[in-house]
Amino acid sequence: MLADLRAAWRLRSGQAGPGRLACLSLLIVLAGATDGMGLALLVPLLNSLGATDAGPQEGLFAFLPRTLTGLLLVFLAIVLVRAMVARTRLLATARLSFDFAVALRVRAYAAIAHASWTYLQRQRTADFHALFSTEIDRVEHATHLLLEAPARLSILVAHFVVAFAIAPGFTALAIAFGAALIWLMRHKLTESRRLGERASDANMRVSREISEFLQALKLTKAYGAEARHVRAFADAARSAEGADLAANRLQADTRFFLDCLVAVALAAFLWMAASWAALPLADLLVLILVFQRLLPMLQGVQELGQEFFHASPAYRLVADAIEDCEAAADGAGTGTGLPGPLAFEREIRLQEVRFRYDNQPEILRGVDLTLPAGSLTVMSGVSGAGKSTILDLLGGLLTPQSGRILIDGRELSPTLAAAWRRSVGTLAQEAFLFHASVRANLAWARPDAPDEAMQEALRLAGLGDFVAALPQGLDTVVGDRGASLSGGERQRLALARLLLRAPSLILLDEPASALDAANEERILETIAGLKGRATILLVTHRPAVIAAADRHVVLVEGRLV
Repeated sequence: MLADLRAAWRLRSGQAGPGRLACLSLLIVLAGATDGMGLALLVPLLNSLGATDAGPQEGLFAFLPRTLTGLLLVFLAIVLVRAMVARTRLLATARLSFDFAVALRVRAYAAIAHASWTYLQRQRTADFHALFSTEIDRVEHATHLLLEAPARLSILVAHFVVAFAIAPGFTALAIAFGAALIWLMRHKLTESRRLGERASDANMRVSREISEFLQALKLTKAYGAEARHVRAFADAARSAEGADLAANRLQADTRFFLDCLVAVALAAFLWMAASWAALPLADLLVLILVFQRLLPMLQGVQELGQEFFHASPAYRLVADAIEDCEAAADGAGTGTGLPGPLAFEREIRLQEVRFRYDNQPEILRGVDLTLPAGSLTVMSGVSGAGKSTILDLLGGLLTPQSGRILIDGRELSPTLAAAWRRSVGTLAQEAFLFHASVRANLAWARPDAPDEAMQEALRLAGLGDFVAALPQGLDTVVGDRGASLSGGERQRLALARLLLRAPSLILLDEPASALDAANEERILETIAGLKGRATILLVTHRPAVIAAADRHVVLVEGRLV
């Protein structure tokens, strides 16, 4: 449990500053004080109604009005103040926990966004989905409970103070009973925490099934694997349901046990107070009210503790995920402003570059490659030879384990990576498009681009006439991942987005693999037209492109020849 609280401290946010916490602490103290004052005032109020033949008011009560009307006005004022304090405290608690959760989501989002590509390649995106969809919500709930606990305890203490002033012996007995109850139920808290860890694992499994199913929808349909996916999801959903049911069963069993035990204890305390204590009637009535509220409050604190213990494992899961991402930050682009492009005039050079993924064998073994400014270089090789790795290295996404990448003699370091990436345009084998309009997909690469620039980029990519003929032109929505477009149209739209960026270095990974002959020829003509205006490295096996290139290099056993 201490580890969970330490994780909560690691997740502390600037949204919960000392001033806001101090204000909430003051409201908690006021909540307990006004509640206690309201209870204590019942004694002189009952005396004024003739409940007993009590003598003159003494001590604190000596400052109160002697008339029933005056006492009622004071009581009403205290109740109104207590209600106002309770409302303000509830709103402050909710705002603080909501702000904490928002800040936590933003921090997690930023940590993932700035993590290195090497790190992100090893992670499951479904785990990140679970982080945002369930675990941060559980952190928010646990934080709300953590902020609510002091208020509950403050009101509990106020009741004990009033009860102790009326009947010290019985109050001490009630405190001992409460302590024994907490000790007796301690294993319930441990079990709640264990079930909370089980719930986190189940939520992660459900998120993985959903994410992988949605990413493989087309493959699922093509292979007729719908039933297999449904069974896997059903198993994961039942596992999550089992974890939640177990937690609810534990809470229900605990509540049943406490209801019975508290009822017996309450009856025993009140019987002893009425039979043995010989208290004045007003004191006895107030004591009955206090104890009638006090023991259920102990039960409420126990239930709040169980809820917190059940949700608290999310603290460590979220804290570990965020800190892992922050530790893997590539050092690029973490500032508030975007760096400008990093231009070059002479050449890009790879010198004795070596790279491996985790503990796998080296995929690149001393690669030497020079790309003169404005040249077109074609690279080919067997599948898995490391061609995409070279593209990622040149694009600033990966860092070589040894060797250097030089831009006009300047080494490409992690601190320069953000600026360098703004100078690079990349097009993979399968283009990714957002579920948005053509304009929005283009503007993602260059938000300030005018329509004229967009239309020119579309023309160069061979989509000018196609987009112009669409009913809504640039404002036509392309569907999820460009579902309303053909494979070739998606690829050409992605190429237009790249061209709109006007990069100094263009990295193309089999850009024509999804196109027919006519569209392939158009794209190759576009690429050839860029020769001299941008440096191009093109991965392809197409003979026509190889013939038009300045150089053709082949990747063989981790080396370029």
